[in-house]
Amino acid sequence: MNLKTTFLTFVAVISIAFAKAQEAGDCNVMLSIFAENAKAKNYDEAYKQLGDLVTNCPDASAAIYQYGEIIYEHRLRKKIGDEGANAQGLIDMLNAQITKFGDKVNTSKKKIEMASKMYKYGIGEQSNQYMMLEDVFTKDPDNFTDPNGMITYFKLAEKEYKSSKIDLQKLFDTYDALTERIAQVQDERSTVIQQLLDKKETEGSLTEKEEKTIVNQEKNLKNYNIVNKSVNGTLGQLADCDKLIPLYEQDFDSKQSDEKWLGNVLRRLQSKDCTDAPLYVRSVKALHVLKPSWKTAYGLGNIATTQSEKFQYWDQAIELGADNDTKSRIHYKKAEIFKGKGQYGSAKKEYLASNAAKPSFGLPFLRIANLVASSANSCGTTPFEKRAVNWLAARYADKAGSVDASLKSTAAKTAASYRGRAPQKSEIFMEKAYNSGDTIRFNCWVGDSVRIP
Repeated sequence: MNLKTTFLTFVAVISIAFAKAQEAGDCNVMLSIFAENAKAKNYDEAYKQLGDLVTNCPDASAAIYQYGEIIYEHRLRKKIGDEGANAQGLIDMLNAQITKFGDKVNTSKKKIEMASKMYKYGIGEQSNQYMMLEDVFTKDPDNFTDPNGMITYFKLAEKEYKSSKIDLQKLFDTYDALTERIAQVQDERSTVIQQLLDKKETEGSLTEKEEKTIVNQEKNLKNYNIVNKSVNGTLGQLADCDKLIPLYEQDFDSKQSDEKWLGNVLRRLQSKDCTDAPLYVRSVKALHVLKPSWKTAYGLGNIATTQSEKFQYWDQAIELGADNDTKSRIHYKKAEIFKGKGQYGSAKKEYLASNAAKPSFGLPFLRIANLVASSANSCGTTPFEKRAVNWLAARYADKAGSVDASLKSTAAKTAASYRGRAPQKSEIFMEKAYNSGDTIRFNCWVGDSVRIP
């Protein structure tokens, strides 16, 4: 008897067993046979049994609907049967998990998935889909991490705006809150990567599980970068400086004593780098009169004309509780000023502080890499050590790409370029002072070390 015949015989026996259990009304046996088919990825057979379980044993176990979700996803992915019927089946499986077994599943994540699938397959009213996602995002933002759900949520918000069901301010508020949430999850995942990369540099290697964690988190960052681009693309020209400024200028005279309105104007203009506009200056000064805060201090620092005045206001903004995104901006601005004056040690310190405030912001690492590489002739005492500086520059470039998906390609090319300038294998072999695996410490402004590969 060949393998195919054996398998078909097995399936027949299982099918008969399921039928007998159905006749006897034995939900436990039916569920057990169904689960075994689903676990073995015998989805076609499990699909035949799913309907009877839902009809005769609807409350027997959450597993019915959890496996049912997988089965319908399989049918949709493989284009088996009618797409509309399969999509509705998937929605039914998700809804049953939420309504029947809310204590056994993460209902927020299931609601996000259900609303996203309804939108994708055109099931139900889009306003209801929007409200489902709006409800989860408002009440349980910690569980709002699904990239597809984020994209769907904002697309639906834009549709609600275009159909005049929400106003422009609400759309902007949604944009602000969603991009802030995206930044939070990016920072969380970037922090994990940085910790593991630092461990690898210190200890020389990572476990297989830790290496896999880096790969997975980098994939997550790539997905969130896609979300960011999609959300910004969806908002499009409505959030550009040339649209924002006229929108707010027309209301400035009547709103210049409205603290909340001025705060929103400043936040949005700052997030889009519209800080050169006269409206921005007027808004900062007006809000500073009403209520001095980190926002007004940051704004006054942006419009100050001297370095000392800029730094004074920016430092004050941090002391007054500026959010992490603003802290990162401040440190980056200070670093750029120091770099322009050739004060590389101070610039490096500020670049690191910029990333520490916003771990998913990789550009500071790329800037440090460039500064380090440009200092090859002034760091190290021997030609070998001077060229070894490029390994350190490459390491910073690698880190930039690891924590910031938007820089992945640029960082990889930059790191490869620096490694090309560093000593090659044959040179390491011939070097008398050092061996592969040794550490070189640089006592110049860099104040760092690198392990010889």
